[in-house]
Amino acid sequence: MDEAFSLETERLRLRAYRPQDVDDLAPMFADPEHMRFYPAPFDREQTEAWIARQLERYREDGFGLWVAELRDDGGFVGTIGPAVQEVAGERLVEIGWHVRPGLKGSGYAPEAAAAARDWAFANLEVGHVISLILPENTPSARVAEKIGMHVEREADFKGLLHRVYRIDRDDATIGP
Repeated sequence: MDEAFSLETERLRLRAYRPQDVDDLAPMFADPEHMRFYPAPFDREQTEAWIARQLERYREDGFGLWVAELRDDGGFVGTIGPAVQEVAGERLVEIGWHVRPGLKGSGYAPEAAAAARDWAFANLEVGHVISLILPENTPSARVAEKIGMHVEREADFKGLLHRVYRIDRDDATIGP
């Protein structure tokens, strides 16, 4: 993925990760409430590894998660986008999202997730995309449903039972 990559929505700019994004990501990933659906919050070193993993995905897969910023002032919103995940031995494109504390409920997650879904269908040869969501993560389930996803099945992912939300290319309403 080109470092100059940028995708805009009505209120957001989605762009490729840069190493200096650690300063915005670290506080979000260190927040216990924000990370309640992960095994544990991340320390700064784990956040640096997260960024390195995205940069590696750009090289290996041609895409990965993006940083979401406000279009009007460049303020950090979170991280949203497509990434390849292995689920039950199958490589699938997942749309994932994190919106920083204080901005949740603003509609940024579904706005950016829909843009990521549309980007995936326009740029990748995939018939569907997924989102992996723990059953108790009702806020993320609502985001998945808002972008047209439905529960396809449950699957073990990294030792935890997740719901696999899915939307097929033919069922997606592309665009704003």
